[in-house]
Amino acid sequence: MSIDTSPPIAAAAARRSRLTERQLVAAGFITTAGNAFQITAASIMVFRAENTTLSVGWLFIAVSIPQVVLSVMFGRLADRMDRRILCVLADVVSAVTAFALPLWMWFGGPVSLGSYLANFLLAVTAALFMPASNALVKERVVDKRLGRFNSRYEMGTNVGMLLASSSAGFLIVGFGATPLLVFNAFTFVGSAILTWFIGAKPAVPQESPVTAGDGAATTGPAVPLRRQPIKRLALLYTAGNANLMVSNVILTTIVLQHWKQSPWVIGVVDALAGVGFIIGAACYPWISARIKGLHLAVLGQLGCMTMVIFEPLHYIALMSVIPVAAFCFANGRIAARTLLMQASPVERVGRIFGGAQAFGLALGVAATVVLSAVADAISVPWAFWGLVILVDAIAIGTYLSLRKPLAEAEKAPAPTGSAEPVAVPA
Repeated sequence: MSIDTSPPIAAAAARRSRLTERQLVAAGFITTAGNAFQITAASIMVFRAENTTLSVGWLFIAVSIPQVVLSVMFGRLADRMDRRILCVLADVVSAVTAFALPLWMWFGGPVSLGSYLANFLLAVTAALFMPASNALVKERVVDKRLGRFNSRYEMGTNVGMLLASSSAGFLIVGFGATPLLVFNAFTFVGSAILTWFIGAKPAVPQESPVTAGDGAATTGPAVPLRRQPIKRLALLYTAGNANLMVSNVILTTIVLQHWKQSPWVIGVVDALAGVGFIIGAACYPWISARIKGLHLAVLGQLGCMTMVIFEPLHYIALMSVIPVAAFCFANGRIAARTLLMQASPVERVGRIFGGAQAFGLALGVAATVVLSAVADAISVPWAFWGLVILVDAIAIGTYLSLRKPLAEAEKAPAPTGSAEPVAVPA
């Protein structure tokens, strides 16, 4: 007589899966928080040394160039090698690089040169970490939980960034930049430990050839594979990357140069944005159950940009509308990320997210150069309004082009013999 042990095995697998999800979220949170400490401290130091918007813009460009050039190549690598090992390797190298900057400053090296160089090297490892970590998520989290997981992951990473940025403004005034830079090195170590203890990828039993053959024999003609418009979904997702990059530059400039305020104002603004993002991400499961993914992705971006129109009017107006902007951004960002991840085949998700990262950062670099020049030549408010035009154009254009293919994909039957739909890049 055999004993059925499948329910306990399934329950243990579910508990292990949820533990993995929590570890991935925690690793993303602390890594992003450390990066935010570093980039905020570096941008303030560079601005004080150079006193131009474009000098801060060049810092973000230095961070972006390696990811633009290397993300696709590293994405392909993530599809061929152990994704967990690649994430740990990227964290360890980043920890060493991050600790080198305060040592450089301690030995009297030029602040601007050290900031550019350290952040450039950190961006090289980020170009590996980003596609590898997204591929690890797709590998370990089942599709039906991606929406809920992404809401928690985006909450963890973006709240880590925003709350660290907000506290960085206060901490720099009180203690200087060096302690924040040292802390950043330790966050990478913590992320590497959490990722390592996720464990090796569980073995997935292959489907029996007899079972597969029987299934095909009883269902009649083969069902065509669903085609997913991955490139357009990636464009919708990467609009958020450009939004974040440009916003980080022009917010620093409008507070320190245009309004002549102290860095603590940046801290308050980022704290308010963090609150808005937390609430938005927490509400995502409830909102996404009532609004379709594509509609929510587009409406979130449009709502965010509507608030951005009012941000450069006065720093009180900025503080008033930025929580609403962050709430909308959270829902649009999570919806776009989930759409892209669900459409990506697990064996290609590394190169898809690597390519999306490269394109999004290239777009962000171009927008940063143009809008920083607008801020310096005309006025900083015009840079905000230029960002609104750019992001709204992408959101509306992709929505109009995606309505029909996504509707057809929803109506198409799932391929026979597969628990999940097969996505083919288009």
